[in-house]
Amino acid sequence: MVNRQLGALLTAEALSMLGSRITFVAVPWLVLTTQDSALLAGLAGLAEMLPYVLAGLIGGPIVDRVGPRPTAVAADTASVLAVAGIPLVAYWEGVSLSALLLLIALAGALRGFGDAAKRALLPRTIAAAGLTTERGTAMYDGICRASTLVGLPLAGVLIAAFGPAAVLLFDALSFAASAIIIGLLVRVGYADAAALAECEHQGYADALRDGFRWVRSDRLILGVMAMLFATNMFDQAFATVFVPVWVREGPHGPAALGVIGTAFGLGAVAGNILYTVVAPRLPRRLTFGVCFFVGGPAQLLALALSDRMWTVLVTAAFAGALMSTVNPILMAEVYRRIPTHLQGRVISVLIAVSWAGIPFGGVVGGWATDRLGLQTAALIAAVGYLAVTVAPFLFPAWRELDARPRSETKPAMVAA
Repeated sequence: MVNRQLGALLTAEALSMLGSRITFVAVPWLVLTTQDSALLAGLAGLAEMLPYVLAGLIGGPIVDRVGPRPTAVAADTASVLAVAGIPLVAYWEGVSLSALLLLIALAGALRGFGDAAKRALLPRTIAAAGLTTERGTAMYDGICRASTLVGLPLAGVLIAAFGPAAVLLFDALSFAASAIIIGLLVRVGYADAAALAECEHQGYADALRDGFRWVRSDRLILGVMAMLFATNMFDQAFATVFVPVWVREGPHGPAALGVIGTAFGLGAVAGNILYTVVAPRLPRRLTFGVCFFVGGPAQLLALALSDRMWTVLVTAAFAGALMSTVNPILMAEVYRRIPTHLQGRVISVLIAVSWAGIPFGGVVGGWATDRLGLQTAALIAAVGYLAVTVAPFLFPAWRELDARPRSETKPAMVAA
């Protein structure tokens, strides 16, 4: 019954995310091995991620009008063909590089549409299951973190064993499984009456502008976007510049690159399990503020102040456990605040702006490391992280995190 719908959505997301994490490694490797160019491998990553963000943004009105469930099923079905076509095009003699990059971009755009739809579908399945929003979003975040923890090292094993082409076919199958599971087992998520009424007198551009207008009118959502823009930039600098430079300059060897990420992932999964159990009893703002303020800059400080591997690994696991609370709290608040018929549009705007800091992180982090050295650059990033994440303790808008509707203090049981 109803709980089975949430279980079906989480299962579909687990399979889809696992495949996507594997593709994150396989696509650049496929381009690198077939085109023999590191620059082109980097362009392949850009070709996938830029359409992903843009599709999520412009797809918001479509998700609201068509409904998140039909949009998710259609996007995942189309992704099967797009992803399966990438290795075929890559190994087809005479096909231009531009055709390969276009197909990668199409796959990224379809994944952006599908992910935007599933994010809008999630609160409806949580409500149908009779769970609190915090517990439901914590379960979803746990799926994301577990998929990353398993998917990235699994990608390396599968690529070594079968090659990148076979790995991409596995991702195509994961999209097919996701579309079938959601299509057969999830019964909520069609366009609601308010969204259909809007369609009768509102064009696409007006619908998209409604998402931006709603965001501008909500001080807490604006604060969330500004904070995530900055912290995503610092996190990207850490992952793509600071860690590789720290490993290169130390005696630890390349294996340390994966070990640090694994330590963070293990801490995050453990923290997520604990938070899923205790979430309804914790104060939102205090939990969010303390965990973000301490967990966010912890790894930056560890790299800046120590060259010992055990120190960095323990810090990474500790940071992962604390940061596992951040996404569930933010997702629960976003779902609570945004009217159902606007969720596709508003969430798309929120994600697009928040992720806009990611492309700048590696560039700024690399420049600072070259000019100032790793230690100074990591310390500056840590100070910047602390300055940004103190906002929940200073600005009144963040107090709204603690304003729980009465219906969320005790889960309502919904009949099948």
